[in-house]
Amino acid sequence: MAQKERGRLSGKIDGIFRSIFFPEGGQSNSAALLYSFCLSLLFIAVFVASYMFLVDPLEVLFQNSSVAVRNIVEYIIPAIFGCIPCLALSFAFRGPKMSIVPLAFIWICVITLIMCVTMAFAADKNSWKNDYGIFMKLIGLPMIISAALGTIGSQIIYRLRQKA
Repeated sequence: MAQKERGRLSGKIDGIFRSIFFPEGGQSNSAALLYSFCLSLLFIAVFVASYMFLVDPLEVLFQNSSVAVRNIVEYIIPAIFGCIPCLALSFAFRGPKMSIVPLAFIWICVITLIMCVTMAFAADKNSWKNDYGIFMKLIGLPMIISAALGTIGSQIIYRLRQKA
C-alpha cells in the first residue's frame, strides 16, 4: 500500500518537473526558469562554502561575547559574504536575462521552504524538538537568512537596473 502511494507521489512529482522544465517536445518551456534553477543550486553551494569557511573564525573571534551575539554574527556575516558574489553576478546579465538572478533567489526561498516543511514532517516524533531544532540551527536558519538577504538585494538591484 505504501509502495503504491509512493509510486503515485513520485509520478506526480516527475510530471510537475517535466511540465515545468522539459515538456514532450524536449524544448524547455522557459529557459530563464531552468537557468535560474541551476543558478540557485550554485548559489546554495556558495552559501554553504561561506558558512563552512567563516563560522569557525567568527566563533574564535567572538568567543568572549554572549551566545546571542555569537549566533547573530555567525548567521548574518556568512550570509552577507555569500550574497556578495551572487549579487555581483547580476551585473553580468543584460536585457531579458537580467531577471535570472532574482529568480534564482526566489528558487532558493522555495527550496528552503520545501526543506523546512519536509524536515518538520520527517523528524522523529519522540525527539521532534531536538531533531528539528538542530536542523534549523545548522541548515534552516542560515538558508532562510541567506535567501532573505539575497532576495531583497537582488530585487533592489533588478529594479534599479530596470529604471536605468
